[in-house]
Amino acid sequence: MRKLVVLLCLLLKLTILVPMKGSAREVTYPNNDLLISLEETAQRLNEEHFIIVDTRSEGYTEGHIPGALPFDAAQLADKSPPVDGYLIRAEEFERLMNELEISNDDEIIVYDDGDDTAATRLFYALELYGHKKVRVLNGGLKAWKAQGKEVSTTPSEERKGSFKANMQANLEVEQDYVKASIDHPNKVLFDVRSKAEYMGEDVRAKRGGHIPSAVNLEWKKVLEDGEVPYFKEASVIDQMLEEAGVTREKQIIIYCQKAERASHMYFTLRLMGFEHLRMYEGSWEEWGNDPDTPMVNPSQQ
Repeated sequence: MRKLVVLLCLLLKLTILVPMKGSAREVTYPNNDLLISLEETAQRLNEEHFIIVDTRSEGYTEGHIPGALPFDAAQLADKSPPVDGYLIRAEEFERLMNELEISNDDEIIVYDDGDDTAATRLFYALELYGHKKVRVLNGGLKAWKAQGKEVSTTPSEERKGSFKANMQANLEVEQDYVKASIDHPNKVLFDVRSKAEYMGEDVRAKRGGHIPSAVNLEWKKVLEDGEVPYFKEASVIDQMLEEAGVTREKQIIIYCQKAERASHMYFTLRLMGFEHLRMYEGSWEEWGNDPDTPMVNPSQQ
């Protein structure tokens, strides 16, 4: 009888942890607080310093989480040469956050549709510029709608913001640092583009391929397939990272094409408890357009 009770308890636990289609999921990650659930978000909508930011480029006026502030994450990209898409610097970021009416003591919840990179790009930018309280909504707006939660078309109320950037310079690395990290025994160059880009079959710069010694895992592999893009269970993500050669004891240098997908993987690794993280902001947009950088193109071998 006792064995039967234990077995039933285990089955109940698995039922809680494994989501049904469109349902909220209850999964624990090493840095679980970085990922906020639908339930907690819904319960805290009216808190003064609980600020929700809709980072989608379109769709806000058609429907958003009640009280959410509209912010097009495309504004984070510096369009000036020499590297297109490079993250804007501190002064400009401060200006945007103050226009958004955000303050340093706010707890910021960012979301997109759940299978995009906009929310995690803002997450990374906020961490880079020293904001300590920022979280991502698991599953994004697709999860919110799938649960039948309220969607609003009312603009957010005006409020006063006073954001001051505090640059965390150790998070960013430049091209020379990346060159010196090739084949380094204690560092991993982590390419989170598609396999076709990594192999040099899908070329989005003057040259295709990848940085020598870089390992590859496409950023979206950490998300569930299907209608609602929740993050996969921690054990599944851990296994994928380990198989790719991404381990916690090494410094991980993340890149993609323009650092947007890299920002999503930065968040994933933070969620999974990785501590030694660096972002190569120039990414393949800089590396692949520089004729003097070393590279590997498997498609031409």
